[in-house]
Amino acid sequence: MLPKSPLLYTPFAMHADQPAPVNRCGYCGAASYRPVVERDAAGAMRYAARLVCSGCSREFTDLSTWRLGSHGAPPPAAAAV
Repeated sequence: MLPKSPLLYTPFAMHADQPAPVNRCGYCGAASYRPVVERDAAGAMRYAARLVCSGCSREFTDLSTWRLGSHGAPPPAAAAV
């Protein structure tokens, strides 16, 4: 059996003080978001000034709110099937 080397890689070696990535939703932990697309007054599809989380579908106006998980809109109601 080989002795343990202190130079071997461990998953917690580099960021032991920060257990979770910073760029995640503060509510559900999803790592992605997308811009909201909606129709304008003329009926054309346009990007709105809001973002929606890919995990929990909460809408946000800026990334800091998405990351912190506070002051976000509640998730939309489930659609009837």
